[in-house]
Amino acid sequence: MRTSPAELRRHRQREEARRAILDATEALLLEAGSDGFSMRRLAERCGYTTPTIYHYFEDKPALIDALLEERFAGLLRRVRRVPRPDDPAEHMRALSRAFVDFGMRNPTFYRLLTMPRPEGATPPRSAEAARAVFEEPIHQLAREAKLHHADVEAVTQTAWVLLHGLISLRLSRPDHPWSPDLVEVALETLIRGTVRPTPAAEHRRRA
Repeated sequence: MRTSPAELRRHRQREEARRAILDATEALLLEAGSDGFSMRRLAERCGYTTPTIYHYFEDKPALIDALLEERFAGLLRRVRRVPRPDDPAEHMRALSRAFVDFGMRNPTFYRLLTMPRPEGATPPRSAEAARAVFEEPIHQLAREAKLHHADVEAVTQTAWVLLHGLISLRLSRPDHPWSPDLVEVALETLIRGTVRPTPAAEHRRRA
């Protein structure tokens, strides 16, 4: 059944309204924080009335959840495109590199990502899925007894701390003369510090 021009126009208008509301939500959150965010201020920012906003989004938490879900979906698509080598340590390295690259290319999203959320807020589904993709090689290394440390959660948190530091420091200090090799050196340090080297890898390192 063909869609009429009028239906296509209405669909396009709904998508444009939804996009404008979400973009304004992101800008206002980054500007005022969650405590300074209100539907009234959002209406002033995006040009749509408060009832119109409520037509698209049930309430403020639903609106913020929709924004985060959409933004995290982009990260999820990116990490899912990372080729999966046979070596889980190399997979961990490749996913880490992709995460840093995504954060550096999307600074607005990254600032949104690191904003504190209300206590008890449910993480977006895409965020949890992206986290699972990233952490899977770490769990595989643990299953194969290839981690230096038995505390898998500590290894996972170490990786996240390193990656967030690589992104946030460079975004906050773009004027600093960061080494072009910084990311690769940091990821090599992460891998060597958490993963037991195979005999072949150790031989290559010493050579």
